[in-house]
Amino acid sequence: MARGRKPDTAEQQVAKGSPGKRLSQQETQAVRNATKVIPVAVGNVKPPKWLKRSRKATEVWNDLAPKLMRLNLLSDLDSSALGRYCRYIVEWVAADLSVQKEGTWFEATDTNGNRTKKRHPAWQACQDIEKMLRDLEATFGMRPDARYKIMRDQAAAAGLGGLPLFGNSPADAPDDHAPLETPSGEAIAEDMIGVLGGHNSPPPGKLN
Repeated sequence: MARGRKPDTAEQQVAKGSPGKRLSQQETQAVRNATKVIPVAVGNVKPPKWLKRSRKATEVWNDLAPKLMRLNLLSDLDSSALGRYCRYIVEWVAADLSVQKEGTWFEATDTNGNRTKKRHPAWQACQDIEKMLRDLEATFGMRPDARYKIMRDQAAAAGLGGLPLFGNSPADAPDDHAPLETPSGEAIAEDMIGVLGGHNSPPPGKLN
């Protein structure tokens, strides 16, 4: 026996404009409010206003901003740069999904009418976006080389003479049990490598 059509979810009904008045206006608004994702302000760092136009970019911001703030790697001047990074991640994921679905190459006809293969435009978009992502990842310490440089510079700014992993003599190394501090007296997170290490992997294939 054939099964009946699967009923729409509340979100699908809202997207269709609630045909047949299956949801009241109040119910429709309640669903919309429940599915909204608001970019969070972290300390004195407010997300750029245009970020909230993208739900997925907002989710990336809400994940990264608190972690970067914990490591003293985010200030109010960095808001726009981090916002762009979040948007680029979303665009990279969308382009990558197209490549996965349609392939890197596609059949085309050249100016002489001959069949040929060309790179998928989404593949080139991935390459272009990755260049921008790499630059911003270095700025925010999301790559190993940049991360260690930031740790070294923070140690030097705190008057610790550098870290032993960069070739300093043991006598110049800080006490292993003493927390690092910035010039303002704030402790540098001891789990710096652990927190930022989670960003070494490629962006996820899907953002909810």
